Amino acid sequence: MTTLEQQPDQVDLGTLLVQDRASKHLAAYRSRVRALVNTHLVPLVEEAEQTRVFPRQGAAAMGAEGLFRERWTGGPYGDLGRSVVISEEMGRAGLGGVGAGVSLHFEAATAILRRCARTPYALDVLDRALDGQYICCLATTEQHVGSNIADVSATTLRPEGNGWRVKGIKWFVSPGSAADGVLVLCRAENGLALTLVPREGFTIIKLLQTSGMRGLGTARLSIDAHVSEDAILAAPGLGLPTATFGLMFERLAIAAGAVGSMELALTLASTHLRRRAQRGVPIYEHQALRLRLADLYSQIALARHALHSVVAGLSAGATSLGDLAGVKVTIARLAEPIASECMHIFGGRGYLEDETPMARLWRDLRVGRVGAGTDETMWELVAGEMPVDNDLYNRWIPEFAE
Repeated sequence: MTTLEQQPDQVDLGTLLVQDRASKHLAAYRSRVRALVNTHLVPLVEEAEQTRVFPRQGAAAMGAEGLFRERWTGGPYGDLGRSVVISEEMGRAGLGGVGAGVSLHFEAATAILRRCARTPYALDVLDRALDGQYICCLATTEQHVGSNIADVSATTLRPEGNGWRVKGIKWFVSPGSAADGVLVLCRAENGLALTLVPREGFTIIKLLQTSGMRGLGTARLSIDAHVSEDAILAAPGLGLPTATFGLMFERLAIAAGAVGSMELALTLASTHLRRRAQRGVPIYEHQALRLRLADLYSQIALARHALHSVVAGLSAGATSLGDLAGVKVTIARLAEPIASECMHIFGGRGYLEDETPMARLWRDLRVGRVGAGTDETMWELVAGEMPVDNDLYNRWIPEFAE
């Protein structure tokens, strides 16, 4: 495994999210990330939304600032606290697809590279990915295979000459249209494998016209490449757990980004209640509206605390994949109606995309219920960990005791 050494002055922020949210280290890091997001990413959003082209210069700028390397210092999961802060701040800035693309690069793809890169070729790609100079993404889905990636079969990996031939079509690859390399989950004779395919090995069949996240550059890719042994990140039989490892971090980023976006929507709506007046009276004075937002605020606070608790558990090695899946699906399902309610506070103007950001926030958040695994896939992971206690059952419901 490729590791990054912890810097002497770098404090691991994972446990601070729960143990000391007022920590000066956490506050300083959040302030720094917020400033960098506003400087390097926010100015790119409008053009990306219009052109549907992911602005790779944004990832390059954030990498040059050292954010990706800092996030991936430390143990096998890196610094999860920094991961969450970055994703929350990108969500809070309303970056939409721009933030999602940056996140997919430095979370899911970089997680796999950091874990699996051992050859000089793969290590060089990892090094450039950490600096934001080489954009990577994960390609798993096929025409008849969505979230159940164990069924991948149409994209194949076969021996050819002194290397391998990888060939197939991947249906939803983000930000595939801007990637320098794609980590492709493919079917070999002895099981699923994961290989790195450079830009010259794939072509864009279609730039997908997504409802939300328009700056993400999601594409359908045709892959036909000869790759060397150095490009095989996970040997046949190890591709599924390796891809799942990367998806774990994508789920974490989706949840954190959604929390940030919900906080943005709530803050805008709450401020609007105080600034918008009817008959000379701020609409905040209408109890129904005020209490509606208070309810939303409480739900967001619960989501944030749950997310931070899971992150602290992951940092301590005490959180399961089911816990993370449960938090991801719950937050994703919460975000959509909360964004809708906040949009409603603005009345008709909330539905106008050229006057408020509320409608865009609403449609951007919807994809959280699909990305890195649908609601149903997440619930299956949770269902596999639900408790069974026959002794407890027999004690409380004796008439059904065996």
